[in-house]
This record gives sequence, structure tokens and C-alpha cells, in this order.
Amino acid sequence: MWETWIHNTRSGSPEFMLKSGRPLASARWTRVLGSKGSGSHTVLLRDAGIPKSMVGEITRGNKYTIVQRWSEDNHVAYAGVIRNRKFLASGSALVLSSNELREAVLGTRYPYGVNEYNPSTGVLNIVARSRTAALRAVLLAATKSGSVSGWELPIDIPADAAGPFNASWRHEEKLTTEDLLTQIEADGVETDFRPYIDSAGYLRYQAICQVRISSGTPFLLPTQAPRSIVLGLTVEEDYVGQRTGLLGFGKGRGQDTPFKFAPTTGDGIGDLPVMDSDEAFPDISDLTRLQTATNVLFAAKNKPTEQWDYSLYIGEVGAAMAAPGAIHDLHVFGSEFISDGSHPQRVISLSGDLSNVVKPGVQFYG
Repeated sequence: MWETWIHNTRSGSPEFMLKSGRPLASARWTRVLGSKGSGSHTVLLRDAGIPKSMVGEITRGNKYTIVQRWSEDNHVAYAGVIRNRKFLASGSALVLSSNELREAVLGTRYPYGVNEYNPSTGVLNIVARSRTAALRAVLLAATKSGSVSGWELPIDIPADAAGPFNASWRHEEKLTTEDLLTQIEADGVETDFRPYIDSAGYLRYQAICQVRISSGTPFLLPTQAPRSIVLGLTVEEDYVGQRTGLLGFGKGRGQDTPFKFAPTTGDGIGDLPVMDSDEAFPDISDLTRLQTATNVLFAAKNKPTEQWDYSLYIGEVGAAMAAPGAIHDLHVFGSEFISDGSHPQRVISLSGDLSNVVKPGVQFYG
């Protein structure tokens, strides 16, 4: 069953549990691969037995994070920094709106203090490192290695390693930590800050950087078997965004704007009419990284989007099997449209409330 906790954002320390029913009346949350999800929790204050001073403190925005976790194994399905609170006097209800850590904190934080800004010499250089090491360097800068009060965040910093990634990010560009993370991702990887509860009960985040983030053994999910936990399956194919060629434009102006195109070899047309377009990468000036970013985006746009949509009843299996990164091996037989056999899907988002039914957002995993 679900538990909802309040944790300190900077340290991850557990502060208070909101009991379902009263004071916690309802919740809607979405955890997104890449850590840009959001949530809303409604707390009923009348007869809740919580002192007003405590309510005022533990629901303070930015200082505290609200965490939705499965009690049987402490799996964290959602962790969102409180960003807004609204009191509804008629029902004595407090609505807490939240966003995941990247959206709420790293999205606006510079990788340097405002008192350190130096447009002439301020720079973060990444030389011949792996994309994971680039993520490490960005996080070390954005948290000051946890050595300065106020900058610390409970993030597990990944390891250093050599690789092909090079970048030079100057203060004068006014790039936020989010901008730097986006550039790393444009080089052909995904990043995520996966929340978890450590052995001391503290909230922490595992910083992950992989070409395609996945975790664990695929879960076999028969779609038509008696008592299947798969509910309301639909399959949709969208051809609107399909492209046969792509121009990628980097940082620059007019005729001096660097550009690359994809595909560089072969034919992206096949038996389709030509449908080319362009995409701007305004923070990328390195030509190698610009070509990679163009290639990665074209690979995603060259095929139609096939979207599988379903919900899961997790009352007997728990929430971890539906976490972003999990693989669902959906088996279909006897459908008038879907081909028989296995259709593996990777979870990229998960939405839920306080019930035992959750809704994963998935992509084909092939």
C-alpha cells in the first residue's frame, strides 16, 4: 500500500508521514524518466491533529519534498519538491503542488554562485570524458561537491571515466544546470535522478546516464489471460512527426550558423514522399556533437510513433515493476489488429494516485 512522506530537500531526512484518508485526502502524481514529473497532494487540516505551526513548517515550498512510496519495500514511485501550496478555506484543505528535483531545483540553478559570475574567465571545461563523467562534472559544479551549505543535494555522484565528450561552457552564456544536462542528452544518452530510500530512511537520488535507461528483468504481462493486471489496452500509430531528412542548426547567426544533416549515408525516404525538416540546437557549437545530436533526433523521427496505452493493477505486485526504466513484456494472442507474440515496452513515465491502479507511459523496446 502507499505511504506519503515529507522529506527535507537538501538532506533527504524523513520529517513526517501523511496518513491516507486524514489528513491526506487525495493525490495525483507523475514520475518521468529524466526527472521532470509533477504531483498534487490534498491535505485535510480540520481534525487532523497536526499543530498549525507544524503544518506551516513541513509544507514549506522548496525546503521540503513530498514522497510517494510503496510500504512493503519502500520503493519510491514519486518524489517532488513542494513548489506551491494553496489553502481552501471552505474545506480546510491544503493543496501541495510539486515537481521532481531536476525541474524544481536543477532547472534554474547555475553551476556557479551569482557572486562567482565572471564573463571573461568563468568556464566549466569537459575534456575527453564519457557522457557519464560529463554528468558527474556538471553535478559536482552544481552542488559544489556538497561542501558548501545550501548547495548540497542528496544525489549519488557517478564515477569518472575517459571518453569522447568535450565541452566548454562559459559563464557569459548564462547556461543553467538544466541547459548542460540537455546538451549531454543531445549527445545520444538519457539521464535520470532515480529516487530511493536508503538504509537510514533518507531520500536519495541515483544519478544515471545511459544510452537507453532500463532496469531489472522484463516483466511478463499477458494481456488477455484471466485476472491479467493489464487494463484497458489501446495501440495508436501517429505519423504526423515522421521525417525523411533533418537539418540540425547549431549556435550561430545567419550564414555563419553551423549545420549538419541526417541521414549522412543511405536513404531516409524509402517508399515515402519527402518530408524533411530542421531542428535548432542553439547551445551547441562543436560540430561533432552537432552531428551526433542531429543523428539521434533523426533516428527518432524517421519512424512513426507507436504508442501503447494501458493501466496496471499493482495491488499484489507492488509499484517497483512499473517504475520508469522497467521493461514490460506484453504478450498478445488472437487480436484482430495486433500481431501475435511478444511486444516489449519500456516504461518512461508513471502516473498514479492513492489507489492500486497506475498508468505507465511506455515506448517500444527493441
